[in-house]
Amino acid sequence: MAGESALIKEARRNTRLLVAEGILFTVGLVFFDPNTVLPLLMERLTGSAVLVGLVGAVQPLAKGVIPILSGNWISSLAHKKRFLIAMVAVGRLPLWLLGLCLILVPDAPAFLWAGLLMAVQILFWFGDSAGDPAWMDVVGKAVPNNRRGRFFATRQVAGGLLSVAAGAAVAAILGLERVGFPVNYGLVVTIGALLYLANLGTFVGLVEHPSPTSGRLRLRALLRALPRYLGANAAFGRTMVVLVLFNMSRLSLPFYVVFATRTFGLDETALAVFIPLQMIGRVLGALVWGHVGDRHGHQHAIRIAALLCALPPAIAVATGFLAPGFPVLVPFGLVFLIIGFSLEGWPPFINYMLDIVPERDRPLYAGLMGVGYVPAALAPVAGGLLIGLWSYQGLFGLTALVTTIGFVVGLTLPAAHRFAGNPEA
Repeated sequence: MAGESALIKEARRNTRLLVAEGILFTVGLVFFDPNTVLPLLMERLTGSAVLVGLVGAVQPLAKGVIPILSGNWISSLAHKKRFLIAMVAVGRLPLWLLGLCLILVPDAPAFLWAGLLMAVQILFWFGDSAGDPAWMDVVGKAVPNNRRGRFFATRQVAGGLLSVAAGAAVAAILGLERVGFPVNYGLVVTIGALLYLANLGTFVGLVEHPSPTSGRLRLRALLRALPRYLGANAAFGRTMVVLVLFNMSRLSLPFYVVFATRTFGLDETALAVFIPLQMIGRVLGALVWGHVGDRHGHQHAIRIAALLCALPPAIAVATGFLAPGFPVLVPFGLVFLIIGFSLEGWPPFINYMLDIVPERDRPLYAGLMGVGYVPAALAPVAGGLLIGLWSYQGLFGLTALVTTIGFVVGLTLPAAHRFAGNPEA
């Protein structure tokens, strides 16, 4: 009984720490957001749509490539906590460099800031992505299947509510005329760095028990084995197709805020509306994904998320038909509300994967999920090029079409309970 009581205490401790970790990550990302703050900063520094697209490409590229390698690396490790902490530190700590340099050396050439911004962005998402398979393994061990929806919802709801205030703070800081550019952005990034330092600390307190292990593959053998793993689990392979199309929403993601400011004359103070609405969307999404996933199956939550991805680009296209003088904050506010709602739809993909693959192969499949981000890595860059060759609204129309196809494929996902007791079926 004493041993059982100790395990219960450990489980509660781990759950509380993982909830705190998620809240800090969500709030911290408001100050280092690749969809709002960073595109505006890069646009102010360079005026280049392609470089704005590169800012949006870093996250999906890292998510697409790095977890495959790190998932294979940790597959032979019974304990993965140290690896997770090391990778998270590599990503989080360089934020201090960017923030303090923007504050202390504001007169440096803009191209230096643009280069430093890209370098820090790359390190952040490299470290975060490398830690993903270990993080998923920790969550899989710490949180029971029938409570994972509620677990993610708690993280996202609490983080989202706090992020509404954080978004207002970001807009207020960027609007301080006496501070000026780029010191105002440096203050924003430094606050994010402080929050991510606390985020890093939550991992230190986790209590980890050993996981089942499998052999680590050489790189060439790993690349040869990937198609076999995809083919061995048809439901996982189909989920990957939906994930690819879901992530193609990133074609347009960095450009909504730039489109709104350039085409309709909105300024940076509009972030006081956009960021809080995006955070509110995350809260609403978390409630939906948690309820639908736990009650009706995570495949249904995936379908809803895929459908919602098609709405922001469709609304952006419709703004071209607005009458002069129409308050454009309304449609663009709705765009960012739905972006927050839909892009917080990633937990159902993780939960569904954890249900349909063998426990011993979780790190490898978790890494393999990153393949779903590879096409999306090029999407923002392609979006920047398409804007130069075509138009904003043409890009938004293409995004709506591709993401709608993802919803259609999502309708074919089987219920996860079919894999109970035989995850390789």
